Amino acid sequence: MKFVSSMLVSLLLIFLLFSVFWATIFSGYIQYYGIAVFFNPFFINVFNPYAFILLVAIFGIGFVIPLINKLFKLLFIALLIGAVTLFIPQFGKTAGEILLSKEYALGIDGHTQNVRGLYEDRGCIVYLKEDSKDFETRKRNLVYYQKPTQE
Repeated sequence: MKFVSSMLVSLLLIFLLFSVFWATIFSGYIQYYGIAVFFNPFFINVFNPYAFILLVAIFGIGFVIPLINKLFKLLFIALLIGAVTLFIPQFGKTAGEILLSKEYALGIDGHTQNVRGLYEDRGCIVYLKEDSKDFETRKRNLVYYQKPTQE
């Protein structure tokens, strides 16, 4: 019974950790560029179920073993504090760039162009034509490149 309750607590705590982490990335990176996506579809797009299940299992087992449970509690608190510090705009923006931006070679107007994609979901790749310090200009310069449909 203790193992089951440990796994359930681990499930809730890891979900909290994932939610806070991706909320900070959303706040510091997605909103910085003004990318038109709501948090729920964003969270579903970036959620990694394999990492989630692995962390739930590791922390669930770690919370139930008497000799190391305090270490796992401290580790969870440290990870949560690390995730919360990403609410500092520059840290969240940098983490978002590391995790979400990629280089793409896109066929635009019959030519192949190399662009730095800011965000990718199932239907499109978002990239910036030209960067700016002004939010409204940056938002206007976003391009939502529709991925070709595969039939």
